[in-house]
Amino acid sequence: MTDITYSFLNDPEKVKLLEKTNERLNINVNDTDKPLIFIYSAPKVGSTSLVSSLRIFGSNKVSVIHIHDEEMLKVLAHIENITVNEIILYNGYLGRNVYVINVYRSPIERKISAFFEKIGCYHFNTEDAIVNNYDINRVINRFNNIFPYISLGDHFIDRYNIDYPLSFDFSNKHLLVKIQNISYISLRLKDSLLWGNILTDIFKFKICIVKDYESVNKPIKDLYNLFKQNYRVPINLLDSVMNCKYLNYYYSNQERVNYYNEWQQNSTVIQIPYNLEQYRLYEEVSLENCHYDRVQIDHYMDEGCVCKACNLKRNEVRSKIIGGCTVTEKIIHSEAKTELIEKRVMRANTLNRFFPNRFRRKDFKKEMSNLMKNK
Repeated sequence: MTDITYSFLNDPEKVKLLEKTNERLNINVNDTDKPLIFIYSAPKVGSTSLVSSLRIFGSNKVSVIHIHDEEMLKVLAHIENITVNEIILYNGYLGRNVYVINVYRSPIERKISAFFEKIGCYHFNTEDAIVNNYDINRVINRFNNIFPYISLGDHFIDRYNIDYPLSFDFSNKHLLVKIQNISYISLRLKDSLLWGNILTDIFKFKICIVKDYESVNKPIKDLYNLFKQNYRVPINLLDSVMNCKYLNYYYSNQERVNYYNEWQQNSTVIQIPYNLEQYRLYEEVSLENCHYDRVQIDHYMDEGCVCKACNLKRNEVRSKIIGGCTVTEKIIHSEAKTELIEKRVMRANTLNRFFPNRFRRKDFKKEMSNLMKNK
């Protein structure tokens, strides 16, 4: 499509739902000077790092919304009968400068990461801590059985509903398609070391990329690391991956050769996975047994709050990142607020100790009271 059509404008009820969705996603429709960024990509491709990086370095310059699909929208905003594309187009219609960012990740790595994301609640119907003690061969066998059905598709190609370029831009390491005031961007996880420069050039402010929400830092990390050490992909599954249209779009001929050779060195004999009927039964049973919802809303390094306490914490974290320090701290409102209060209490105690008449008790209580009200 070369032009944007706003078909939802013909449906007043749809427009009301879109207005409500913006409210629930905390999208300020009056803030037209601030670009609105939708990180709209498949799960397990590195999108969380993008979200936190953009918030840490641009919380006062851009607004960032992270969404994978309509199911996540339902859980986050309690809104149904609205598509993510409709939200994007609606905000473009309102005059916002909108960016939509996708990330592509190589297939085997993405399948492994996606499998471990739901390994306890979905694949084995138990807690991750229990699965951590399972025999690794049992886990590998389960993964190979469902290998062809894990993590298929790419949002840029399948969901954005745009005319995308015939091939990936291997020189600039990203794609950018602009239609009116909406810019659609696609990145590759394999180029993540270049993301900072790419996004800095696009958004015109300094952006450094932080690592966030990696599987090696989760409760399942022991089994995950053991899996990576022991996994050998069955050669027939590796061969099937090389026919993937997304891999063939995002990787050059030489990159595909390199990818195949790397995994061929870690391949093993043929294993026949579930057929489609078997997998559908597996999926049905797994969904029935799944004991809690795995849509996650609180796993970011930076939650995006712009209160005084969070901005101060954000400045501190940003300085450390620019200075080359490894940062594990998170910018979470409740924690940032508590930290700021503790710092002010320590400062007040120090002042009282050396200058007892300078900082009166009632002034101290007033300042602490005001800080506690700051949300």
